[in-house]
Amino acid sequence: MPKLGLEPDQSRIMFSENALRSLYPARISFTGPSRIFPSLLVSLGYLPQFITFKPEQCRVSRLNVIHPDGESAPFLRGVLTRSLQKVGLTFSEAYEIASAVRNQLAAKEDVTSDDITEAVCSILLEASGPDMVERYRLTKAGPAWIRINEKDRDRMWFSRTIFRHRLEICGIPESLSERLVRDTHDRLTRDYSQGIDRQALHELACEMVKREAGELFADYLDAWHRLRQSNRTLVILIGGTPGVGKSHAASLLASRLNISRTASTDMFREVMRSLRPPEIAPELHYSSFEAWKAVNSPPSNSYTIETLSTGFNRQADEIEVALHALLARSQREQFSTIVEGVHVRPSIIKDFTLPPDAIVVPLLIAADRERTLKAFFRGRAISAPRRGRKHYLDNIEAIWDLQTLLVSEAETNGVPIVVNEAEGGIMMTRMYSLISAAVLKASPL
Repeated sequence: MPKLGLEPDQSRIMFSENALRSLYPARISFTGPSRIFPSLLVSLGYLPQFITFKPEQCRVSRLNVIHPDGESAPFLRGVLTRSLQKVGLTFSEAYEIASAVRNQLAAKEDVTSDDITEAVCSILLEASGPDMVERYRLTKAGPAWIRINEKDRDRMWFSRTIFRHRLEICGIPESLSERLVRDTHDRLTRDYSQGIDRQALHELACEMVKREAGELFADYLDAWHRLRQSNRTLVILIGGTPGVGKSHAASLLASRLNISRTASTDMFREVMRSLRPPEIAPELHYSSFEAWKAVNSPPSNSYTIETLSTGFNRQADEIEVALHALLARSQREQFSTIVEGVHVRPSIIKDFTLPPDAIVVPLLIAADRERTLKAFFRGRAISAPRRGRKHYLDNIEAIWDLQTLLVSEAETNGVPIVVNEAEGGIMMTRMYSLISAAVLKASPL
């Protein structure tokens, strides 16, 4: 017999000899103290060294469970005990009910899983009431499939994952979103098991969001719903210095908003470098925070705020030519897009001539402190080692000064500034809220 590594006198929670015999209805020979840890006995299935079976006397009647697929397996009280614990019962309560079910069905050799469920429910009803019975039935049934009825559309089903994403893009915190998803699914399971119309589902979701999160978030949810039903396009422009998390934010937004077209101004610069050699456009062939080197004449090893700004703006002017062409095409073909990059200057919105049905959302991401920006570059060296960090850390002062220029420009042009204290998390919630506010403003109730 395996040892538990515990001496008998260490026990605090004890089973009597009778309780042990009820656990193992075989004839047992006790060679030592007859009290042991119940949790270890049940969860590990071990017996202490001082307890031995008499094999020739172990004749336990076997109760087989027939599952819906036709397969059979022995009834295990430990499995039933754990499933009852999952609905909120204590170990002792769960084990007592599992034992009662075993005793109730002991006269039979074969039972179905439905027989066990009904036996459990009848005992639960008497012991804990109808609420516990309903909770147990829901866990046994697994995730319910709720059909969404919509005329002239293929069959669709309610998805908790999609619903959670739609709550998250409204700026609702993750913990509250999870609770709303669970409560909404429970409501649908209880009241709409035969299906629900899409509009009725939307109204129900808005009602629950309004009650749990507030009227503003319910308005955001409704605005996104109306946007999906329209032909309007969404253009999200994300600016910011290198390292602040623009690419990370753009990828998360594209996933959550189901936007398949994304672009980076760094890619535009690479293409334009092949088309315009250093002799024609020298500023293109430097990093954004080093473009001042193309301005200084004669060349020098230091910059001023003026040369930093001039070099960067010359480079951004070149890139904006390609950016405007991309946005013009997105509106001709009516697809939403996300563009991120340091060259997405806040002042770009002044030169836009997009059609009125396009919803344009400019944002600027900024690090809250210089040391935070340094930490981002160090983290990037781990997640994207080929991009390195030395070049950026060596030029951290120029990058920080460039951010100061961009923040000032954003304040002048009324572009929202999203402070990134750590990539993801609160920053993304803030971005979702700002984008939702723009969508609501562009499509008032």
